Amino acid sequence: MEVCMKIEKIKRDVFSEINLDEFNRQQKITRIYVRKDEKYVFEERRGVMDWSIDKKREVALDLVDSNYISYLALEEDRIVGFMSLVKELVSERMILDLIQVDKNFRGQGIGRILWEKAVEEARINGARELYISACPSEETINFYRAMGADVTDNPIISIANDEPDDLQLVYSIV
Repeated sequence: MEVCMKIEKIKRDVFSEINLDEFNRQQKITRIYVRKDEKYVFEERRGVMDWSIDKKREVALDLVDSNYISYLALEEDRIVGFMSLVKELVSERMILDLIQVDKNFRGQGIGRILWEKAVEEARINGARELYISACPSEETINFYRAMGADVTDNPIISIANDEPDDLQLVYSIV
C-alpha cells in the first residue's frame, strides 16, 4: 500500500483528546532486550502491547501540551503516526517522548520520516543528542538502532528510574 501523507506540526486549536481514538497502536512482541552480565541479550517474551481509550486520550492531551513539540503524519485526514519531543533540553539532550506509527501503516517509512523531523527539531533547538527511553521490544530497539541510536552508558537517571525495563538510547546530532 502506497501512502500519500504529509507531516505537520500539531495545531493545538484543532487537535483534541479524541483525535487518537481510532489510532491502532497495537504491537505484537515476541522478544525483548534484557540486560545480563553488562550486555543486552534477547529474551523470549510473547504478548501484545496496546493502549486503552483512556491512554490514547491521555497521550493526545500530552501532544498538545505546551511543554512538547509534536508532529502528526497524516494520510488525508487520518492520523497514521505522530512524534513528540520535550521542549526543555536536559544537559544538551532533547528527549524524544515518543514516535508511534499506526499498525496498519508500519514498514512504509513513516517512522523514519518522523525520526528525521525529531532530529531536525533537536538540531534547531540546540541539542547535541536526542535521548530515547524505549520499550525493550526487538522491533522498537531495531528501529532506533537502524536510525543510528545506541544504548547509552550515561542515562538520564530520573527517566531510567521511571522506566526500569526500557533501554536508554542516544543519537548524536553533532
